[in-house]
Amino acid sequence: MKTVVVGGGLAGLAAALELADAGHDVTLLEARPTLGGKVQTLPEREGDPEPPPDNGQHIALGCFTDYLAFLERIGSRDQVKRIPLELAVIDERGRTAKIGYGLGPLLRYRHLPVRDRFRVALLLARLPRLAAREAETFGEFLRRHGQTSTSIERFWEVFIRPGLNLRTEEVQAEAGRFTVLRAMRSGRAASDLVLPTAPLGRMHGDAAASALEQAGARVQTGARVDDLAELDADAVILAAPPDEAARLLGEDWTFEHSPIVSVHLLFDRVILRPPMAALLGSHAHWIFDRGALMGRGPSEKASVRDRGPGEGKPARSDREVPPWPPDAQYLTVVSSAAPELLEIRGRELVDLIAGQVTARLGAAEVLWSRVSREPEATIAVRPGFSRPPAGRNGLALAGAWLAAPWPPTMEAAVRSGRAAASMLSDVATRVAA
Repeated sequence: MKTVVVGGGLAGLAAALELADAGHDVTLLEARPTLGGKVQTLPEREGDPEPPPDNGQHIALGCFTDYLAFLERIGSRDQVKRIPLELAVIDERGRTAKIGYGLGPLLRYRHLPVRDRFRVALLLARLPRLAAREAETFGEFLRRHGQTSTSIERFWEVFIRPGLNLRTEEVQAEAGRFTVLRAMRSGRAASDLVLPTAPLGRMHGDAAASALEQAGARVQTGARVDDLAELDADAVILAAPPDEAARLLGEDWTFEHSPIVSVHLLFDRVILRPPMAALLGSHAHWIFDRGALMGRGPSEKASVRDRGPGEGKPARSDREVPPWPPDAQYLTVVSSAAPELLEIRGRELVDLIAGQVTARLGAAEVLWSRVSREPEATIAVRPGFSRPPAGRNGLALAGAWLAAPWPPTMEAAVRSGRAAASMLSDVATRVAA
């Protein structure tokens, strides 16, 4: 079967690999100059550390089984670090409590009154037997089942907002319920945190391009498609963003989006001790020690361009990179579902986020910074959100926004791509028979 995949994000890459591995003739077309879609490394700028920052700190969970299999297929499985769930949560007074798997960490979670901790534990125990209402938000669902405003703000919101890229009071109840069940009620390994130890562009787009070429597929970047009818193919997988897919199909789909804003900061001293943390009552929702993840701890005094390739270490770079100060710390701060931050200019945004981080973690000087804005980072899965049909007449749709019941995540993107490829392969088999 001669197939064209339109779109080189994770969904399109997964679909193309699935088809190529099944022996089909595959061409992948991507309008951008790079593959990976919304999982990207930012274009290099003078003064950037090595490796340069990504467009946000993407994170997976142990329950992302299809995504992890995709990494294995493209040879990038050793470029992630998998750790048991242990998220440090820092309150307005600088006190730390940890969110972990199981009853013990929950009952020790000091940011909630003891009575609220037991209410959260009871809801987690009952959650598989509870049903969400079609028109309610997850916040409404939580209150309907005994959760207080305090527990919603200081426990549920900590991981629901970054996980679903919407506030608890906005996101569809079933999406929130599904996410909690998968991450917190599917076994300890399902809650593991999976963090990249290499630049996203290298471990996704570059690695997938190499895997596709080795599998016999053709990959063309900078190839914009204006009319699906002009494609020379027996079947097409359309793995484009929703607005672009609607344009090519002549549909009138209107979807709301939710933004993600990331601020990358190099401080002159170490202020974050754990590998990651969440801040309560702050625009700095989650903070990651990107330097440590990339194999650049504060004790290493060599210039970053002196490092060689290997797990958790950036490959050599030919560009001039400023030396890494011996006690510096490279952090990435992620703010999810915060449209108000899109309106703040870059320097002001850096000052705002750096000020909130240092006020909570300790004084430090910013040596370098960079802002990454994704106004349409994900589809907003609010109550009433519905997905279009997955395919018709030799055409299959793929994308993170289509893999119900999964919310728009890297796992959803890979799952949708594999499902689209499987659907077309099944059709081809029936026709051949």
